[in-house]
Amino acid sequence: MKTKLVWVFLLFSCFGNAQLVDDFSDGNFSANPAWTGTSADFIVNTSSELQTNVTAAATSYLSVPHTLTTLNNKEWRMRVKMTFSPSSSNFGRIYLTSNTIDPTTNPDGFYIQLGEAGATDAVKLFKQETGISTLICSGATGAISASFNFGIKVTRDISGLWSLSTDALGGTNYVFQSSGTETTALLGTFFSWQCTYTVSNINKFFLDDIYVGNIVVDNSPPVLISATAISATSVDVLFNEPLNPSVAQDINNYDIQPFISAISAVLDGSDPKLVHLTTSSALTNGSSYNLIVPYMEDVLGNDTSNQSVLFIYFIPEVPVPGDVIINEFFPDPTPVVGLPELEFVEIYNRSTKYFDLAGWKIGDASAEGTIQTSILAPGEYKVLCATSSVPSFSNSVAVTSFPSLNNTGDGIVLKDDNGIELDKISYTDDWYQDNTKKEGGYSLERINPTLICSASQNWIASANPAGGTPGVQNSVFDNSPDVNAPSLQNVFALAPNVLTLEFNEPLDFASLQTAILSTNPVLTEDSRSFASFQPMSISFLFTSNLTPSFTYSFTLDDVEDCAGNSANLSGTFILPDNPSAGDVVINEILFDPLTGGSDYVELYNASDKVFDLFEWKLANIANDSIANEKEILEHRIIFPGGYIAITKDILNVVENYPAAIENRIIQSELPSYNNDSGTVILKTDFVILDKVSYLDDWHFALLDSKDGKALERINALDGSNNPSNWHTAAEAIGFGTPGAENSQFVPQSETGEFNLVEKVFSPDNDGFQDVLQIRYSLAENELLGSIQIFDDQGRLVRKLIENEYLGTEGLYTWDGVNDSGTKASIGQYIIVFEAFQPTGGVKYAARKVGVLAGKL
Repeated sequence: MKTKLVWVFLLFSCFGNAQLVDDFSDGNFSANPAWTGTSADFIVNTSSELQTNVTAAATSYLSVPHTLTTLNNKEWRMRVKMTFSPSSSNFGRIYLTSNTIDPTTNPDGFYIQLGEAGATDAVKLFKQETGISTLICSGATGAISASFNFGIKVTRDISGLWSLSTDALGGTNYVFQSSGTETTALLGTFFSWQCTYTVSNINKFFLDDIYVGNIVVDNSPPVLISATAISATSVDVLFNEPLNPSVAQDINNYDIQPFISAISAVLDGSDPKLVHLTTSSALTNGSSYNLIVPYMEDVLGNDTSNQSVLFIYFIPEVPVPGDVIINEFFPDPTPVVGLPELEFVEIYNRSTKYFDLAGWKIGDASAEGTIQTSILAPGEYKVLCATSSVPSFSNSVAVTSFPSLNNTGDGIVLKDDNGIELDKISYTDDWYQDNTKKEGGYSLERINPTLICSASQNWIASANPAGGTPGVQNSVFDNSPDVNAPSLQNVFALAPNVLTLEFNEPLDFASLQTAILSTNPVLTEDSRSFASFQPMSISFLFTSNLTPSFTYSFTLDDVEDCAGNSANLSGTFILPDNPSAGDVVINEILFDPLTGGSDYVELYNASDKVFDLFEWKLANIANDSIANEKEILEHRIIFPGGYIAITKDILNVVENYPAAIENRIIQSELPSYNNDSGTVILKTDFVILDKVSYLDDWHFALLDSKDGKALERINALDGSNNPSNWHTAAEAIGFGTPGAENSQFVPQSETGEFNLVEKVFSPDNDGFQDVLQIRYSLAENELLGSIQIFDDQGRLVRKLIENEYLGTEGLYTWDGVNDSGTKASIGQYIIVFEAFQPTGGVKYAARKVGVLAGKL
């Protein structure tokens, strides 16, 4: 703004007729030139603008001599800013000329009115004589009804024709508004600024860039500024100044390449710099064109030839889900393989439409960023990234607040500017399908972009040596058609009356609306629900409640995936029961894994009920309280007599334990379990199901090392904290049986007064009769007991228990180790059991013979 005014000043200096120029760049209004009036009410602000600066409602003014000797062929320019909505109590008035220094006295002269009553405020030019104001001409109605910053130009020619032009952006690109004739020669002496305001607007008037002097003589030819495609057959052509109508409306002065001519050219009725062209044939959406203007004249006859400008015809189209997809993303750029160490998401336009990405959103599970303006053509790739990352990628588009993608797993969703989800995925680092590449430096690429409804099987780590292919076709591209029908991946029922089916791939929305569900026994469907975008599950609500632990069968006919492959699906479902304490027990614990390995806890359903482990919790003890609860976030049914193991790393457990059954293992976070001792707690929100406070001493005493060896429960029906009911998993099966029956399992036999479950045992940790089980039952409680073991020579070998309180029944085991901590010899042993009162007196005594066997 300041540089333009300086240019104007220099221009008119050349003519020697400049009358008044002030842009307040000297920081004052007291000199060069000197303004007078209510001077204390004004300041020159830090932007070098004259500004009101008062403390109470009033009318303030400043005036300066204009030194004009005639009004003929004169021009007035200024920039006025008022940062409020004008009214009859808050308005501005600029006297172009007046016969007194104080404009508040209604002097004779000409003034511009800025603000009035109502909301029709316009820039208006008045003559004022003997206190009577007469309108000469006016700008657009309502143009200044709110806060504004206008450039204003007024001219008067020798015939008394006044013309008003404005620039609504505060510049000098003036647009003609209107004109009127007033020949009265009210020459006057002063140029004045008058501000009337209430207390809320005391510092909201600004004036700058003032010029009063001769009309600028235009000797410059018109310059072609731009061409804009308004529709397929309309192009607006803009020049820098008003045009000669006869030349501007000659269709021979316009040529659009390639190969389109104009069939009409119409000068705009309110902006004489603007020409509206109608083309002879339709423009192609997304195509670039060159407008050539071989000849043009302005209103003064200044002419020019052979100007041209490029333009694009682009009409944004409305996308539907699947038109634009997420095609590649880079969540873990470290360590660097070849790509810049910067996250990105690549999108691909599968459709034949053109889109403007402005206002679209890209987000993860917790936040989203806004995509900036960019045209996305059919078949085109765009790389979405942070604004600072744009220079690092070709075909890139800036995203404000670009979301940070998690390395191991996250969600990504693409939405248009109306919030419609166009594509979304939920990835894990298993999608890499490569343990090395999942560590970082490689992008994840979609294999087949024609399969818009595809999950993890359609993604893999980039095969490009640089680590990815941002902005171009993926290195793993394969557009082979999908010929596989969908299948069921999970089936579960929720209380009291809901069945949910999960599929191996996203399904067609319409097919799930019409698919036919049948059940046996018959259940009446009340409603069904599923996601509106690429659903991978459906839930059915029945009118009657399901019976817990009862098996229902079902069929679901005529479901389709997004490629049109159809299937009829069937299966069974059971509503899980609510568990009570002891229904499901902790059956096996690995608390001291091999180096780099993972703990696991195995559960056993000791009831005749069916349960869903979803939202059950494993915990430990800290500061004598239940702590560090870790929730199971997978629906997994455990049937009566069934086993389920829980670990953080299924692959590691399966690799280290050959007896493991992989489909009976759940991946879940676990609390920390110490190697020497700890407590494992299984609970729901409402009940503690089981609790085991283990010691590493529960392991087989003769082990060289306890690393990587699981503790197994011998019998699920015996005590959880009875050391005799736990033993090291057999060496022969790899020291662990996650998901399978325990190697040390011994079924419970009928209890008697005093029995050996098996009379022969071989403590070699091979999983077969490794311990001697000793059971007892008593007719009364509150007795003390002892168990002593003698060899066949009558020598005491082991005091198994001594003066322990007994229950009415119980179990003890002997692992073949004597009191000196070494393995006893092969042979017969006499087991003596005694129960007696605390005050003395034997209540029961018995002996049995067992055999410690082994290889000779």
